[in-house]
Amino acid sequence: MLALTGETGQPVRTADGTTVGHLRDLTARIGSPHPVVHRLLVGTRHRATHLVPWSEVASFERSGVQLRDAEPISAYADGFELGDDELLLVRDVLDTQIVDVVGHRLARVADVLLTRLPDQRLEVAAVDVGMGAVCRRLGLRLLGERLPERAVDWRDLHLTSSRGHLVQLATTAAAVHRLDARGLAELLTRLDVDSATDVLRTVGPERAANAVAATHPDVGGRLMLALGSEDAGRVLDQLPEEAGHHYRHVLRSRSPLTRRRFFRLRGWRTHRPRHLGRRPGGNHGNHGDQRNHGDHGDQRGPREDGAP
Repeated sequence: MLALTGETGQPVRTADGTTVGHLRDLTARIGSPHPVVHRLLVGTRHRATHLVPWSEVASFERSGVQLRDAEPISAYADGFELGDDELLLVRDVLDTQIVDVVGHRLARVADVLLTRLPDQRLEVAAVDVGMGAVCRRLGLRLLGERLPERAVDWRDLHLTSSRGHLVQLATTAAAVHRLDARGLAELLTRLDVDSATDVLRTVGPERAANAVAATHPDVGGRLMLALGSEDAGRVLDQLPEEAGHHYRHVLRSRSPLTRRRFFRLRGWRTHRPRHLGRRPGGNHGNHGDQRNHGDHGDQRGPREDGAP
């Protein structure tokens, strides 16, 4: 098993030994449960200069990447674009939050785990969310090796980074498209409101209705309000009678002024403490500490601040 953070940074050389840059990132096309590395992002410390197809790689080792051609790789210079289903593993995955759709938890990616296939291509197997990977990246290798690996299989996660989220929604092999109503409801409660409504619009009115019916009523109410009248109407038509009656009442009872206030206050946490903004004895100073305490509460509803 290879770790992404241990493989990036090595020099990239042409067949005649000329160094053309250093490996900055790897791309993968998200179309299978375990995608393979598609291209290499090569550049200097401050700037990416080339995006090289994996077919040009002769060898990929810790000591360096050897390309097949002796010619300069100017054909893969500036102006490159990622494919619609393509992610950069360092930029879009490493150090971002993911939702483990099997363990029903939020976690931060400490490393991306790769396996080498018989044809020498690299496959994205999982992400490591454990402290061991963090320690290894900090140079505490002996401590990191003593801590257990906490791997989440690639097919069982949902990315919360901006591009990762959108690419996975558009890819039928992604985990979000395999979840049942309960699993989808669990995912919705761990995403911010914008991302959660993206999911509801993508999965279609029937699956969205089943997921909303399986969430806590407070969570479902926020999602229905955030969907907008047209999309919310489609979901309402698919809801069971009792749930449909409840959410129709929620949507009707919100005045335009209240809806405006809802959108203006989206930066507030769903479950903030009742004493927020007040201190015992009437002292209204130092509100920041109380906000921090609120961040660690039971977050059964979607986070509304858009944070990863």
